[in-house]
Amino acid sequence: MLRTVIIADDLTGANDTGAILAQDGLKVGTILKTSDMDKFDNFDVLCISTNSRGILPADAYERVKNAANLFENKEGIFFSKRIDSTLRGNVGAEIDSIIETLGDGTVAIVVASFPNSGRVSIGNILLVNGVPVEKTEVAKDPTSPVKTSKITEIVEKQSKYSVAYISLDKVLKGSSVIKDEVLEKAKNNRVIVMDAQTINDIDEIAKGCVESKLKFVAIDPGTFTASVAKVICKKDEKVKNIGKVLCGIGSASNLTREQVNFLKAKSDPLVVKTNTVDFLNNELKEKEIDRVVNEILEKEKDYSVLVVTTTLDEKDVIDFSEVKNTYGLSKKECANIVTDAIASIIYKVTDKLGDKIGGIYASGGDVSADFCNKIKAVGFDVKDEVIPLAIYSRIIGGVFEGMPIVTKGGLVGTKDTLIKCVDYLKARIAE
Repeated sequence: MLRTVIIADDLTGANDTGAILAQDGLKVGTILKTSDMDKFDNFDVLCISTNSRGILPADAYERVKNAANLFENKEGIFFSKRIDSTLRGNVGAEIDSIIETLGDGTVAIVVASFPNSGRVSIGNILLVNGVPVEKTEVAKDPTSPVKTSKITEIVEKQSKYSVAYISLDKVLKGSSVIKDEVLEKAKNNRVIVMDAQTINDIDEIAKGCVESKLKFVAIDPGTFTASVAKVICKKDEKVKNIGKVLCGIGSASNLTREQVNFLKAKSDPLVVKTNTVDFLNNELKEKEIDRVVNEILEKEKDYSVLVVTTTLDEKDVIDFSEVKNTYGLSKKECANIVTDAIASIIYKVTDKLGDKIGGIYASGGDVSADFCNKIKAVGFDVKDEVIPLAIYSRIIGGVFEGMPIVTKGGLVGTKDTLIKCVDYLKARIAE
C-alpha cells in the first residue's frame, strides 16, 4: 500500500531519496510517465520528478501541484518535497505549491541537512563540507546560483509565507523539546526551518514532528524524509519483512562492544546477547543456541537489523582462567566453540527466516568460516571493500548461494564501523 510520495525537482534527486528509503526495506518505485501509475499499485513509496529546478517559479508551482494532485485520496500518505542539497532551484515556489495543494493548514518542515553528503545546517547557515554554500561552486551555477548561505533568507525570498527557525541548541534537546517548538512556531508560520548536524539530530526532528500530530510535509534532500518514513512505519508496526541484515558477532574486544553499542545508540536494531559460558557446557550449548534463535524469531518482525553478540559490557567477557579450571579448555578451544555457536545461530536464523534475511554481517575470528562450513559454501565472490579489512562479497555455493555478506575482523575499524557496514549491506540489498 502506498504510504509515501516523494516529489523531486529532478530525476536524480527522486532516485536518490528513494534509495535511502529502500535501504530500510520499503518497496520504492520511480515513475517516469504518469500514465503508468497503475503499474505501481503495490509499492510503498513512489518518487516523481517534476524536472522543475531551472524553470520559472510559476511553472514550477504548477508542476508540483499537478504531481500532488495525481493522488486523489491524499489522506494517509506522507508527502515529501525533495529539494536540492545546496538549495538551488525554486525552493520557495515549490513549498508554497505543496502546502497549498495539500491544504488543511499543512506546515512545511525544512531540514536542509544531508550529513552523509557533507551538508549540515548550523546557526541557520548551510555548510557544504564545512564551507558556507555561497562560498562554493554553487554560487556560480549557471541556472540556479545560490548567493546566500542563510536558509531562512533563501526560503523567504521565494515563498509568500512567513518562515520560522528552530536552532540547533533546541534540536539537541531531543524530540520532546522539538515537538513543543514545532507546535509553537506553527501557530503563526506555515514554514519552519530547522538546524541539524547529524543523522541522529534528524531522527529526533522526525520523532518530534510525528509526535506533534501536525499535518506536515518534509522539505529536504532525503535524510529527513527517510527518518519520518521510518518513524511512521514503526509506529504503525509495518516494518518490512524482507531485506533484513543479520549480524553474528563473536569477538569480545572492547572495540567490538563499542561498535555494537554505537549501533544501538544511532539506530534501532534488535540486539540479543548470548550467555556465552553456556556454549562451553555440552549439556547447555544447544539449549542456549535455541534460546537465542527463538528470541530473534519472536521479535524480528519489528526490526530490519538483527544482532547476535557475545558481549555488551566488559563483565560479559569470559574469565579464561576460571574456564580452564572448570572445563579444562584452553583459550583457543573456547574461542573455537564460541565462534561455532554464533555461526550455528546465524545459520539457523537465516534458515528459518528465508527471504526475510537479505544479508549477513560476520565479525570476529572464524565466525564467517564456520558459517560457510555449515551452509556448505565453496567460497566468496569478492565485490568490494567497505573499509580496510571489512569485505563485501556474495556467497558461492551452498544453501544460501548469492547471499550478500560482509566479513570483518573483531579488532578492525572505529566505533562507527558496524553501522557503516550495516548501511552498506542495506544499500546492496536494495539493489
